[in-house]
Amino acid sequence: MKNLFIAALALFMLTACTKDNTTDTSTSTTGAAKDPNEISLVQETSKLENEKGEIISVTYFAQGENIAVKLEQNGKPEEVLIAKKINTKGEPVFANEKIMWEGALGSGGKTTDGQGNVVQYREIEESK
Repeated sequence: MKNLFIAALALFMLTACTKDNTTDTSTSTTGAAKDPNEISLVQETSKLENEKGEIISVTYFAQGENIAVKLEQNGKPEEVLIAKKINTKGEPVFANEKIMWEGALGSGGKTTDGQGNVVQYREIEESK
């Protein structure tokens, strides 16, 4: 009787372990199927202005599992930047091969080009 109880317990444990492994495999394949270029969570576009009066449009969004920003400036091609790190102020730093953007939603920001030229942008004050 004692041997029968031990055999039943061992069979139960073996079945329980096999069931968990099957569940883990199915969840890992579901996560891998996500499109890395899928755009979602698009925020409202903000318009910012620099000292020269040039206006830049900034739109934050999610691209796949990354946070991204789209910069649009008159006369220049649209730039899409991916978040790379966080600066000392706690703001995300977005970059691609040509340009870097430091700033956060609701505040100004600055761009830095490949030559190290920095342009500061601030929120446009709306007249009431």
